[in-house]
Amino acid sequence: MILINERNEWLANKIVNVDSDMMFAGVVVGNNPGEVWVDNNLNPSSAIVWSSGLGSFNFMGSARNTYFNQSIEMLIDNEIIPFLKSKDTNSFEFSVDSKDWYPTIYQVFGNRKIDESFQYVYKSNINTNEILFTDILEPFRALEIDEILFLELNNGEIKNADFLINYIEQYWGTFKNYLGKGYGYVALTEKKEIVSIATSSFMFSSTHAIGVETLEDYKRQGLSSSLMKLLVKKYNENNIAAWWDCMESNIASQKTAEKAGLFKAHSYKINWFNF
Repeated sequence: MILINERNEWLANKIVNVDSDMMFAGVVVGNNPGEVWVDNNLNPSSAIVWSSGLGSFNFMGSARNTYFNQSIEMLIDNEIIPFLKSKDTNSFEFSVDSKDWYPTIYQVFGNRKIDESFQYVYKSNINTNEILFTDILEPFRALEIDEILFLELNNGEIKNADFLINYIEQYWGTFKNYLGKGYGYVALTEKKEIVSIATSSFMFSSTHAIGVETLEDYKRQGLSSSLMKLLVKKYNENNIAAWWDCMESNIASQKTAEKAGLFKAHSYKINWFNF
């Protein structure tokens, strides 16, 4: 199995399918940071994809690739577990883009205790005519995350610039990689402190995942919901479909998605084992 060097449209055309998780597809195409192990670098058909932003893996492409399937256990033990340990991680978390993967995976990991949980995926309908109430509550001010804000961050005009910069870099690698691709908004206090973020976290084709983060002291004030509505409105204006991923147990997150006009599209399973 090979750790491929270049992630691009060609690679995505080989291993991404209609049911693939767009957050991992964004890694494969090269928009978002991560790693991709494939069966063949000239004509790949199966892959294990790691998302730096999520800290998780996804099995993609053909699940009936005998050579690939026979190499999984060796790859996990010899490369991926040392890779995770170097990042102070002691678990292997994974999902699949097709349920056809499970018989092979459970056979390979049969001697390990595998835990599971479920995620919901919410999406937007870019053809909707629904008008969202997008005003942000005073005394906060909403600013778009763009080149102008980037300059203000670099000039020291924003007090806690690292809050936003670290969040963007987690999912995009660099802030400059985000600019020109992603969209987003921040909530700013009168003292020019960023207290809440809603932004594109992953990008594949015309679909963007939404990531939100609010400082603890400012939660439960409707900031995440307000910024998310602004972002969904921006997506609609640019013919972009929204993708919102949340835990089955996170009712508050599900309500935030619904308030922003998103609908529950499907659910999927996440598995993990410790080492």
